[in-house]
Amino acid sequence: MESTAADWARALPHREGADLGAARDRLVAAGITADEARAALADLGDGLYQEGATADPLRTALLWNELGAYLAYAQERAASGRRSTYARLVEDASLARVATLLGVSRQAVHKTVTTRDAKDAYVATLSLEGREPDGD
Repeated sequence: MESTAADWARALPHREGADLGAARDRLVAAGITADEARAALADLGDGLYQEGATADPLRTALLWNELGAYLAYAQERAASGRRSTYARLVEDASLARVATLLGVSRQAVHKTVTTRDAKDAYVATLSLEGREPDGD
């Protein structure tokens, strides 16, 4: 069964627009479905790792690339959320107090709140809410 555009958008939540289309085209050309891509992201590559050398190397490489892009996107999202919440915390408490509460150094809090987001307007397209361990 052929995957729809909506299937691909759900399978690759870290991609949008032309970037999504290009990724989809690469994956489809290698015979990868949206469900297979979603599963690779949902299990964080466990299935790819278990398949090891028995799987087609191009398909596997493409899926590892998507997992890497997904995790980089998730990491940036976490960093952005951390920056904004740390900044809110230091509005009402000292760096030292916030650091103690979080179990990190005062310097880590300072560095976090003074670092700017990569994008001025962060678009949250990666939604982990309601996801089950199998990616549903």
